[in-house]
Amino acid sequence: MILRYFAHAAFQITTNNGTRIVIDPWFDGNPLSPVKARDVSADYIIISHGHGDHCGDAQKIATPETTIVAVSELAGYFKEAGIKTHAMQIGGCHCFPFGRVCLTKAEHGSMTPDGRYAGLAAGIILTIDGKSIYHMGDTGLFGDIKLIKERFDIDYLLIPIGGNYTMSPEDAVLAATWLKPGLVIPMHYNTFPLIKQDPLHFAKLCEAQGILVNVMEPGSEISL
Repeated sequence: MILRYFAHAAFQITTNNGTRIVIDPWFDGNPLSPVKARDVSADYIIISHGHGDHCGDAQKIATPETTIVAVSELAGYFKEAGIKTHAMQIGGCHCFPFGRVCLTKAEHGSMTPDGRYAGLAAGIILTIDGKSIYHMGDTGLFGDIKLIKERFDIDYLLIPIGGNYTMSPEDAVLAATWLKPGLVIPMHYNTFPLIKQDPLHFAKLCEAQGILVNVMEPGSEISL
């Protein structure tokens, strides 16, 4: 299984059988993205919330065979555009052909690019081929992260560190100590000035707590 990072909060997981899962697609307006929407293909698109920097290119990369997975209100928005969707809600889990998806709480807002209410923001936990990947979406620090640890053993934690709109590096370190993942990958930073951070400083803070970090460069990939 391969995890590729596109910058900001956009990732692609390619499973061992070739299924392509894209999370929070934003390419064309993303100054750090090494690819454009036309370069990306997806069998499934999973979206944490409705802000343009997380779902802005979903319609561009969706084909008639693509399924968008999101909370009910946001799924309805894409269904109106003629895209196949699977609606979920916070706390819900569903088994897809590639694996299991669970949506968690995230402390953040959600609105579609055209200003419509998009339901609750979510975090995404995927269990694929025995590995668990937690994409936290956009979130501030919240105490129920400790409850998530009681339910899930996280192998790979994709965590926002940019501050201003999400957790700061210091809050992200605390969240990581609660979750105790096998590997932490920082995201949602340096895309624009308000969320400029030093990911290597974040990595040092985590490593001082015994937490392993991989600072992925946009366009890079790792084997899971």
